[in-house]
Amino acid sequence: MKNSFHLAYIVGSVVAAFVALTGILCESPVLYGTVPGIIGGILAGIATFRFLKDKADLTGFIATICGFIYYQEFQANPVTLPEFSASLQSIPIQDQAVGMFLSNLTTAMLLIAYHIISNSLHRTIRRWVPDPAWVSRGNVDRKIMTGFWVVFAVVAIPNVLFGKVVVGAIDNILYQRMTWADAENYSGFTVWGGALGQSVANMALWATSLFLLWLYLLRSRYRLTMLMLAPLVLLWTASVGLQGSRTYLVVMGVATMVYFLGDPQFGKKSYTYALLGIPALFLLVQISTYFRGTGLQSVNLPELSARMFEIRGNEGASSQIDGIQYFRTELMEKDKAANPVTGLFRGLVERPFEGLLMPVPRSLFPWKAVDYSGTEFNLFYQNVRLGVPSSEAFLGASPGLIGRELIKYGVFGPLTLFFWLGLLLALADRLFSTGAAWDFHRIYAAFLIAFVVAQARDFSPVWFIPFLPAGVILGVVARQARRNYPAKLGMAQEPQPNPTR
Repeated sequence: MKNSFHLAYIVGSVVAAFVALTGILCESPVLYGTVPGIIGGILAGIATFRFLKDKADLTGFIATICGFIYYQEFQANPVTLPEFSASLQSIPIQDQAVGMFLSNLTTAMLLIAYHIISNSLHRTIRRWVPDPAWVSRGNVDRKIMTGFWVVFAVVAIPNVLFGKVVVGAIDNILYQRMTWADAENYSGFTVWGGALGQSVANMALWATSLFLLWLYLLRSRYRLTMLMLAPLVLLWTASVGLQGSRTYLVVMGVATMVYFLGDPQFGKKSYTYALLGIPALFLLVQISTYFRGTGLQSVNLPELSARMFEIRGNEGASSQIDGIQYFRTELMEKDKAANPVTGLFRGLVERPFEGLLMPVPRSLFPWKAVDYSGTEFNLFYQNVRLGVPSSEAFLGASPGLIGRELIKYGVFGPLTLFFWLGLLLALADRLFSTGAAWDFHRIYAAFLIAFVVAQARDFSPVWFIPFLPAGVILGVVARQARRNYPAKLGMAQEPQPNPTR
């Protein structure tokens, strides 16, 4: 393997998976919860330390933290382990065993997918990564600034039309998911009726891309303009990230960490920023967990402190067990599962198109496919897991990373998922290793990593919406840079520090 630490991470993940499997069969919470969590936590700690210290191994850092945070931490946490153990009592042992084994294998699967794709498509990936000298700030900042203004104008549309510029965004932050449940009383956004109005309102999600472009331009010659626009950019971004979505917070936190702390100029200061930033992010996630249904006006410090270590929002193993049970009992046993061959093809071809079409209003493009698998799983979750008889889906339950792929594409579905995740990790790693000292390479890698982190718990096409604008802009700039320097195509130079900071 190209990185000896990756072998250790993969072995550790495999050991954790077998320990968890043994624990399930022996009904030992220590074995299926505590021990795998300790292994995963150690791997994530080592990978994070290496990334902060050496600005190296971005892939190992992301694979280990995704495996630990999403699929190991909840059941390893002594505060939440009893609840997790109680939830297993109503689940057939075979679904417990398969779900726990695959959940603890997440880090290994991500790294193996990365190495397979990186080695088999290394020439193609090199062609996608521009030489650092070609994307110096003098060459690309103006183009990215143009893209920034386009995204800024699009994000402004729903905030101006529906949110009175800032009122709606502030209400989203103050009332969080109450703006969804009781929009007439709490939401500052008054949306037109019909699908078109909802689609226009969804353009506010592009604030995620706006924020990433803003981060990059903060260190450009347009810095003063970015500082003047900072109140609007940060407010509109916060209205998306602080409306009760824990995933948004984690995604934006990791992207910021990769871009800033991945800079070799930071050196040992990275530890100081991490020690300050990670607890702040953790506090915001906990507030979004316990008070998102009632808004910030209900924040109670004694209650928050009492439940501070009752960490939620990362129950990936629980979700995956549910997804696997649904796949086995409702699809496989009833001969309703997707055909393995056509499912494999659909996963490779249909998945990116499904995601790319997400921002297109269905009212303007009525041929968009409707995915009923999520609704059907929600009904199963409500009726079987929650015991609430209902013919209408009222939750957004997750079947986990592997579970959703099995449900949508059959037994080979997870292979297509790891092809795409492996490709994204390979491209991000190539960008970072080629030009960690260059802002363009780091922001492009941060964008790709943010998308991977968003999808690592449950791959959903809806996550294409917030990231698509930044992906298009950065991708076009990188492509144009390569076309402008054809004589040096594929010949990467040693990265030099940015001439402009």
